[in-house]
Amino acid sequence: MNVGSTQIEISLASRGRRLLFLTAVGFVGLLLAAETVLAGFVLSFDSPSQARWLLRFDSSDPQLQYQLGRTYEDSDRAESVYYLRQATALSPSSRRYWTHLGDDCESLGDTQCADQAWDRLLALCPMVPLYHWTAAQSYLRANRLDDSFAQFRTLVQLDPADYAVASWNSLRAAADPDRIFDQVARFSSPAVQAGYVDFLAARGDSEADAAYRIWKRVAETSGGFPLSAAQPYLERLIGDQRFAEAIGVWQDLERLGIVKAAGSDAAENAVFNGDFEQFPLNAGFDWRWSDRLSYLAVDFSAPAAYHGSRCLRIDFAASRNLEYEPVYQIVPLEAKHTYRMTAYVRSDDITSDTGPFLRVSDTAQPASFRDALSETTVGTTSWHPVHAYFTTGPETQAVRLSVWRPLGRVFPTEISGSFWLDAVSIEMVDPEALRRQ
Repeated sequence: MNVGSTQIEISLASRGRRLLFLTAVGFVGLLLAAETVLAGFVLSFDSPSQARWLLRFDSSDPQLQYQLGRTYEDSDRAESVYYLRQATALSPSSRRYWTHLGDDCESLGDTQCADQAWDRLLALCPMVPLYHWTAAQSYLRANRLDDSFAQFRTLVQLDPADYAVASWNSLRAAADPDRIFDQVARFSSPAVQAGYVDFLAARGDSEADAAYRIWKRVAETSGGFPLSAAQPYLERLIGDQRFAEAIGVWQDLERLGIVKAAGSDAAENAVFNGDFEQFPLNAGFDWRWSDRLSYLAVDFSAPAAYHGSRCLRIDFAASRNLEYEPVYQIVPLEAKHTYRMTAYVRSDDITSDTGPFLRVSDTAQPASFRDALSETTVGTTSWHPVHAYFTTGPETQAVRLSVWRPLGRVFPTEISGSFWLDAVSIEMVDPEALRRQ
């Protein structure tokens, strides 16, 4: 019996412990389920009454305080701010809570509260551009320009690709172009500064003078930057027919070594890189070419040059009767002057009655002088000179010098073969001397 009793007592004790364990597990499960349900309510309630009811369970839950604040945003901003303050106090490292608190405080005109929120966000995440943007915009709306400038300055340094233009757009109504440059742009890289110049130029004549004035400051103080940074501004000046300023920018780029001066050309030659001794930039006042060269092959480094070690070669790779202008250059010239264009060319089996010409056209619209054409080149020829004479009109500031092949009119109309070009020059001449020749 005793042995049996002992065995029964052990069995009952073991079962009791097991029952106690299962009860504890069930209780924990119920707590977790309650927590899950409560969390679901926190995330899903859509009225203040629901939220206040939930606060009875846990008023120290920052998420609950935050959600309650959000439900008041459309109906009572003051209440919203109250609960968002509770949320930030309970969870001072939550960027989301501080962001909404700052927005709501600002909507109420409570600048002290909003400033506290932005300052806290910047302290939490000093390298996040969005928070500098938010703070800068807030300070700008409050007419706190110095504080706004400081935030925009940091913002443009952190992320110029996404925020530079947006920052300058925001500041335009509050400050003049020079002040924006002094307070924000000049603290960034020279490439960003050049981008600010182009931003001003894109606004048209009203900002064009300021753009060039600031460009000169950039060029004088900068140690250099890639051509791609200055190219948009340079191309805009050329496209807007502001050639005096474009020439000034081009000369600055040469002085800084960003554009390599074509030193082999004679000083009186207006054509840049006329010997093709350096690969063209496809920009500014250097040679340009089209990306769509159907049935053509263009080589700017062809050997066996007339002068120097390189020349231009154009291969008409497929026999077609098409108009071509594969290569051209914008050449600044003076108005109402007479010029002589000279180049050396050769050819190999150029078919059709109309081979390549060199053409000079006025960039002014309407044109103030008729196109000037050199002699054409057909068949197979050795190096020989071609010429064209023209007198610029009263509105001429620059000309377009190009290799041009018009449509053929007489059989055979299709063109094929190869054409070489070198030693291209445009020089001013005395019209009286020409008449005496």
